[in-house]
Amino acid sequence: MPMVMPFEAAWEKIIRERVDTTRDLATITKADIESATGNELRLMAKVDSSAELPDALRRHGYFILPVKNGEYLLVRGDGFHVLEALPEPPTIFRPELDFELTTLSIGNSESQHLDYSYHVGLIEHFAGVAGLRQTIRGRKRMPTIEFHVGTIGPIRSEAGVQVEVDLGCEGRDEIILIEAKVGQPRDFIIRQLYYPYRKWRMEIPGKRIRPWFFCSLEMAGRRLYRFWEYEISNETQYCSLHLKRDESFLIDPKVKRLTVDQLLHLHRGATAAAQHWNVPQADSLWRVAEMPLLVNQGINTAAKVALHYGFDPRQSSYYRQAAEFLGLVTQGDRGTYKLTGLGREYVLRPSDERRELLAGLLAQFPPVRAALELAVRAGSRGVSRQEIADLIARHSTISSSTPARRASTVLSWLRWMQEATGAVQTTESGFSPSLG
Repeated sequence: MPMVMPFEAAWEKIIRERVDTTRDLATITKADIESATGNELRLMAKVDSSAELPDALRRHGYFILPVKNGEYLLVRGDGFHVLEALPEPPTIFRPELDFELTTLSIGNSESQHLDYSYHVGLIEHFAGVAGLRQTIRGRKRMPTIEFHVGTIGPIRSEAGVQVEVDLGCEGRDEIILIEAKVGQPRDFIIRQLYYPYRKWRMEIPGKRIRPWFFCSLEMAGRRLYRFWEYEISNETQYCSLHLKRDESFLIDPKVKRLTVDQLLHLHRGATAAAQHWNVPQADSLWRVAEMPLLVNQGINTAAKVALHYGFDPRQSSYYRQAAEFLGLVTQGDRGTYKLTGLGREYVLRPSDERRELLAGLLAQFPPVRAALELAVRAGSRGVSRQEIADLIARHSTISSSTPARRASTVLSWLRWMQEATGAVQTTESGFSPSLG
């Protein structure tokens, strides 16, 4: 058996040696892949979105479908569905629980976010159905099915092909099948909804089958859950997936309210260095709040962070610098980002405790602390954007034209503080301590 090859090079070799690219359908077996490349079939065939599609397949317009154990089909056509943009802002959802589900706040997996959504009633809320029961999870086996991809086919998928559902719920009249992702891809391979739909439609024909796609993200230390419900208008046509309804929900548990005075006394971490007056251009504090979580997931370079958010690597460095100034992240060898001891503690805490920890760190950040202290003295008069700019100009080494822009960054961070703790009230032109 040959040595294991890199993913892209392996697919180039397979296409060159084993596939007649004039055909719309081509069969690839376990033996084909392992004898040509030394790679495992399951790893070579794992393509959940078009971004993961190898260039060799993309050039010839192919995507991959399992049709038999140990056998895949290369199909010419568009096998992916682009996720529709959701309306903004998200709907606020306030869970009603007798106690905090702390075990579901540790980590960042698809299953825990689905379990949380189920237990707080969000899945029932989006479904519009009471009394759903969690009944399906994990890998199952398909019955034999036949279908077309556009005009190509019929394609026959033999009984025994593995199919997976991240979470399935059953109600009196329906079955909900959910494919879940942490983060939000641009698109997903339709098979992830189509195969489970066909299986359960055949197994339980008396109930309506409702395929959903679910994404979990984090915004300012809070869960943001996005749902898309689809319908399959022609069950023998792979490309008949249509959006039925969609909605995003920002989970808003009861916030522990703090005053400015309490924030100023939340002493966290070491004394900030003088260069921290040079405020980095990281206007979205929820992204700063997410940075340690991304680093913990291996998104730990400027290029990876830029790809995750879809912006320039230089911009991603601003968010790393902000997280570094707050003591959560540091820059290691070869430009990689690493968690500090405080960053590791932050990642392991439940989301509500992360918010409080970050608020305490932010209150110790010199420009924010100085602005808060000035606000205490100013009272209801508040502190203007210009006064914040004057503080930065007095203490920093940045150019004279920059403090006004950095004052806007500080104000955006204070807006996060307003949302996370209720300690301040912000306007476009400044902020003041909350009255109560």
